[in-house]
Amino acid sequence: MSYKKIIERANDRLMAMAELTEDSYFNKIPKNKIDYFIDESIKIGMETAQKFVGKYNSLEEFCGDKKVKIELDTDEYGFEMIKLRGKYNEEKETIIMYHNSIKRMEIAYKELGIDFLNYDTIYKILLAHEVFHLIEVKEIGKTYEKLEDINIFKLGPLKKFYPIVKTSDIGANIFAKKFLNISYHPKVLNYLYIWGAGIIDKDKLIDYFDELDQKLNKSHLNSSLK
Repeated sequence: MSYKKIIERANDRLMAMAELTEDSYFNKIPKNKIDYFIDESIKIGMETAQKFVGKYNSLEEFCGDKKVKIELDTDEYGFEMIKLRGKYNEEKETIIMYHNSIKRMEIAYKELGIDFLNYDTIYKILLAHEVFHLIEVKEIGKTYEKLEDINIFKLGPLKKFYPIVKTSDIGANIFAKKFLNISYHPKVLNYLYIWGAGIIDKDKLIDYFDELDQKLNKSHLNSSLK
């Protein structure tokens, strides 16, 4: 299977499910609510992109308007290569982009023959993701604060409710896709990276996508029976 098949399979809903499963409280989400969290998060990301596309010619222009600096960090450690590619620091009004991590991604994609994912393209996609988090803080509020909290603990009359924080990343990915007008889902970059870097083989990746598809189908069925 070529990388093109992986990109084709990585549609918006499948990647949203992948993001959702990474949330600390995913297993506490009622099965008939998974579609709700996916659909509403995608909607917020889409509407936010539509609001700013045309108003700003570039992500840098937007950051300049909001008085937020963009810094390129070349000193991050190797063990941070997967997690730290970009980060919005609210206190310092700065988006930090991690040069070495982006280079490692570019090298991994070249191993798969993916020439269009060069340094500049990767940089823009990751920057757009962080710009969405900036917009959450300055303009629209956190995505997960707009959605329902879930009950994660119950003991008699006592209940604890928490938000599904990963919904913010679902929104950020859709924002990046639409703002940059790219045909593929930004989260697929993570999976292409671990494949190209030799961390996982394509068969394991396909199995994982199959599992996500099964989760999506079950959640949709539960939503229909609600």
